[in-house]
Amino acid sequence: MTITRHLTRALAAVPLLGALLATPPAQALEIMASHYGALLNTAPIAVALERGDYARNGVDVTDVMSSVGGGTGIRNMVGGGLGYGIVSTSTALAGIKQGMDIRIVHTAIRRVDDLLWVTRPDSGISSIKDLVGKKVGITAPKSSGELLVNMAFEAAGYPGKADMVALGSVGSGLSALEQGGVDAALILEPLYSARKDRYKVAFSLENLPSMTPTVGVATGDFMRKNPEQLRGLLAAWRSAVNFIYENPEEAAKMVSKRYGDTLPLNVATISMKRMADIKYWSQGEFDMDALNIWVKGMERLGEWSGPVDWSKVLDNSFLAADLRK
Repeated sequence: MTITRHLTRALAAVPLLGALLATPPAQALEIMASHYGALLNTAPIAVALERGDYARNGVDVTDVMSSVGGGTGIRNMVGGGLGYGIVSTSTALAGIKQGMDIRIVHTAIRRVDDLLWVTRPDSGISSIKDLVGKKVGITAPKSSGELLVNMAFEAAGYPGKADMVALGSVGSGLSALEQGGVDAALILEPLYSARKDRYKVAFSLENLPSMTPTVGVATGDFMRKNPEQLRGLLAAWRSAVNFIYENPEEAAKMVSKRYGDTLPLNVATISMKRMADIKYWSQGEFDMDALNIWVKGMERLGEWSGPVDWSKVLDNSFLAADLRK
């Protein structure tokens, strides 16, 4: 009887021991994420934190340093000793061109449908055709907004017909719209979901092809010294994206909790469901057509010249095997 009891206890402990051995010890890490806490491009990080996806993959993300984008963010990331971050594709390529020891290790966003151009409800404008010869607001010359407006007009059959006006911030553009200074202005999620009753959509970017405006990057030092942590970060991102697509309302609660007052739950629910419907986030795989479309856009803005030697820019070795294409 004694031997039987000991054997039973030993066998009962095997699954628990196996689970403990299968879960790697989490390692503390701070990461950088463009517009985290404000926009939805890095919302999967909030979901991964709430769900414990990082810890399950052996990484203890202790803090997320937000960035407004541009070169400052990636310089702060590298200068601050952070090994991983999510930035715009343009910023990543510019940094690599300048000699920064970084590589793109996964993609983050696969569409640009979070951007819309809206008009006043009484404007009589309901399509790009109605904006030919009228004023369309963008943030700045040679911005991604300028590029996307041009692409949208071309896709609609009206190349070169956009009369663009640089207005600074999105808020300034919307103020100009309300005061009659422009006929359409840029808005983006989640701000659109919060104010959709105040505006009418003039045109969206849903007819544009998939492109890659946002990517995950890692420093060479981090890739060499912490390969398992990097694999864990990418696996957690993928798990969070899949969860959002399967459970957008639950994911909205998590993002709203992490973002705080900047994203009320009712707005988070609408905007997260919309982004889930269009499969806004990438699981991490490299879509070369989408990457090259973005680079072509950079060329049009004068930010890049010639083809990219992707062999010196991308590293897919930290992705799950089924995502390496």
